[in-house]
Amino acid sequence: MPGLYALSSWEALPLKSSKVKACANGYSLSITAHLVYTNPHEEPVEGVFIYPLEESEVVAGFEAVVGSRRVTFQVQNRHRAQDCC
Repeated sequence: MPGLYALSSWEALPLKSSKVKACANGYSLSITAHLVYTNPHEEPVEGVFIYPLEESEVVAGFEAVVGSRRVTFQVQNRHRAQDCC
């Protein structure tokens, strides 16, 4: 199941809100999802975001904001993405 999970317990963190935008151009589809999760615990948790993809799907970029910290990555091309793993 897609979502944000606490690493220590694999408990799913609650999804507070979501907004999805899609754009089709020929055979390409671009989807942007804005997902807001909440931490129901008193202390901070280390999280793992899981989003399963089909074999033909590619992630071109990802950005996460936690408090005042922002984590961003962008894949330059498919060949380079395969080389890094």
